[in-house]
Amino acid sequence: MIIAVTAQQGRMDAQVDPRFGRAAFFMIANTETMEVYPYDNAIGVGASNGAGTGAAQLMSEHKVEVIYTGKVGPKASDALEKAEIRVVEDVEGTVEEVLVRVLQENLPAFGAGAGAGAAEVPDDFEVQPAEPVIDGAVRIAVPADNMEGLAAPRSGHFGKCAWYTLVDVAGDKVVAVQSMVNGGHIAGGCSVPVMLLKGWDVDKVVVGGIGGRPLMGFRDEGIDVYAGVGSTVQETVDAYLLGQIGPIRQDQVCGGGPAV
Repeated sequence: MIIAVTAQQGRMDAQVDPRFGRAAFFMIANTETMEVYPYDNAIGVGASNGAGTGAAQLMSEHKVEVIYTGKVGPKASDALEKAEIRVVEDVEGTVEEVLVRVLQENLPAFGAGAGAGAAEVPDDFEVQPAEPVIDGAVRIAVPADNMEGLAAPRSGHFGKCAWYTLVDVAGDKVVAVQSMVNGGHIAGGCSVPVMLLKGWDVDKVVVGGIGGRPLMGFRDEGIDVYAGVGSTVQETVDAYLLGQIGPIRQDQVCGGGPAV
């Protein structure tokens, strides 16, 4: 799915621009690969009239399916409706925050199309946001093969795992556990798990292996990456609590770009 977010600057940390036709930038994203590129809307900003309908035409040309913004005027709204582009108004926050919310709201669809890494989601499964981190706890994410919490087999894949088990640890005790379905990993989409786990307030990730690009992404977000052991999530968490695992080493990084 192609979406666009109106932005005050052409950056992921930019605030959503409340204007549509005269937005400074459109951040256009492919939700399957999470490739995002900025479109400078200088022409729309400087237009004497017709900025909204011009922006609607631009969205159609870029094959945008959903636009996230503040407000859309009546003429632009009509043009977007004719182009079959859905509009989500009253959007606030940063571009990155919007994209994280979009991913979380559409997880079953992403998992279903993610190929070998897709989770088997029960028919009655309802996506819920991650519960808040327990006060004073550290949240650890462990890739898992199913949604059985601590009993789940630990996945050997990071981006292609079916689920993430989120474990809140306070001192030497586990105080909360929840399973979250993975949005899936597609070539070029290494930033998807990084954004998801950041949105779930994860402090540390324990993996069997990881590529250089997502490792850099986690480091940029202040999330520590550990090299995991154990066949189940429980065994992995026990090893962490006993101090038997540490930050991933450079020689444990797989392909996908350097981790510097």
